Amino acid sequence: MTPKTNQPLRHAPLQNSLRHSLCAGVLALAIITLPGGFEPAAAQDPTYSAEEVSKHFKQLKTRSLKPTGATRALCIGTRDECNPNASNEGGGQVAVSPEGSAETETAETLVVDPETQAIDDAFNLLVSFEYASARLSNSAKANLREFAKGINVADLEGAKFVIEGHTDGIGSISYNQRLSEDRAQAVTQFLISLGVSQNRLKTVAYGESRPKVADINDPANRRVESKLVLE
Repeated sequence: MTPKTNQPLRHAPLQNSLRHSLCAGVLALAIITLPGGFEPAAAQDPTYSAEEVSKHFKQLKTRSLKPTGATRALCIGTRDECNPNASNEGGGQVAVSPEGSAETETAETLVVDPETQAIDDAFNLLVSFEYASARLSNSAKANLREFAKGINVADLEGAKFVIEGHTDGIGSISYNQRLSEDRAQAVTQFLISLGVSQNRLKTVAYGESRPKVADINDPANRRVESKLVLE
């Protein structure tokens, strides 16, 4: 009598192979869809370097520490108020009179915001966000890592900075104000997470009230800037 063979045993290697494939597929799916909204950090190249950040603020700090007199003047107010006769070539707020111009007898004029005491010579952080949200993009995080390194150098130890949030004119005034607050706060909190002392940062939001260019709906008005606080 021919013994009966257990038929499924013939396909055991195939079944094991299929089982391993299915397990690998489930594991891969689980990695892609981890809970908590995790997304893999894509490699991003920053737009500027830490050295460029340091250079900008160290030069500004040197200028701010010069004694007032024949080589420097302080103007407390907006750029328009400090330069009422300057031309508005670039759109938006007018620029400080250049060195040696007829409008001023001093070599340079530092415009200081009366509310924040910030010198109006901003560093654009070049941070981008997801549409209508305050979630930082990977490119924004790459730039902010360089910015944090740049202001944490020894020559800027103790220097304080204002983080300003701005929007364009699309949307209601109240919505834009809230969005600029959320975005400026997102930048500040990320810098703190990178080791910048909270005591060195002040967050302010202007919504659409301080456009960079005359066309209020221009995307250039959507920005986060940092300014050095006058010592």
